[in-house]
Amino acid sequence: MPIDPYAALNAMLRAEAARFSPPAPVRQPAESATATAVAVESEGEPPATSPAADSAA
Repeated sequence: MPIDPYAALNAMLRAEAARFSPPAPVRQPAESATATAVAVESEGEPPATSPAADSAA
């Protein structure tokens, strides 16, 4: 079976990229996901039950 030169080159490039790239950051999945969801909700727009919305109807 012949050796695919493109597959070999891809494997060498991936190995070099993994060797010189910084390690991935370690996060706590349950705690950080909850904190992010709460932060996104608090930054949202206020509800549409303002007096200006009621007068337009």
